[in-house]
Amino acid sequence: MASRKITDHLPATPIVGDEYVRHADYANWRPRGSGDHLLIYTAAGAGLIGTAGEPVRTGPGDLLLYEPEAVHDYRTAPGRAAQWRLLWTHFHPRPSWHRWLQWPEIAPRIRLVHLPAVHRAACAEALRRMVRASRRFGPVQAELAMAALEEAILHGWATRTREQAPADPRIERAIELLTDGFRQPFRLPALARQCGLSVSRFSHLFRTVTGVTPGQFHERQRLAHAAHLLRLTGLTVGEAAAECGFDDPFYFTHRFRRRYGVSPTGFRARAAGEGGRNRLSAAAGRPTSRT
Repeated sequence: MASRKITDHLPATPIVGDEYVRHADYANWRPRGSGDHLLIYTAAGAGLIGTAGEPVRTGPGDLLLYEPEAVHDYRTAPGRAAQWRLLWTHFHPRPSWHRWLQWPEIAPRIRLVHLPAVHRAACAEALRRMVRASRRFGPVQAELAMAALEEAILHGWATRTREQAPADPRIERAIELLTDGFRQPFRLPALARQCGLSVSRFSHLFRTVTGVTPGQFHERQRLAHAAHLLRLTGLTVGEAAAECGFDDPFYFTHRFRRRYGVSPTGFRARAAGEGGRNRLSAAAGRPTSRT
């Protein structure tokens, strides 16, 4: 067997990355790894990952992770129009990232997770921000690059948690739409249409996945956001209601009381009292009570 040329690499300090479009002649071989972590995201085309067994083909939406000392053996997948568009980064993970990187192993120290469509655009954009920041000089550029990479890694982790509790991607899309626009009126037919489903089928699937109707989910999310605003900001009750899409403060108060068992004003007063008690307990060195 002919010897293979080893691909040169110096470990990242702390992060380096780029976006490539590579053709049939692209290949990397590092039998001793790179001394850092390597993440490769396939944006288009396909790559072929060498393992001790059968090679693994990666396609759009695949996040591939090589741990330090893992054998690097990857190339553009062969084919009539062989091409591989990949976003990649060599990096040293922060300690808090390690549990987020526990993706399925396809070979020793080589991990792969397939992102559903709902996560792909956001993950690719985060990696492109990582690339831009990693190319620039300045006191915060490396931190910005690491922050963008952390966001991309969390999309992979979100996929792993989704695998443990499966959900229909169309319902995930609906949840995104409902939580992105609290000020927008709730229109069930439009929401079902955006998810490519009839109203009856969409309503059935949504309730199966979440346990509540789309309307109930939307209202609960708006009320939870309102509670957050009342607890942490100085907005009036009317302003908090408007921020969450309730045009009528009286109706908002009625729905809030029904959900939380107390009026918005009473909720804010209770939250302020609990905050004061917590601060006093912390100052005294005693643990805070929990109800």
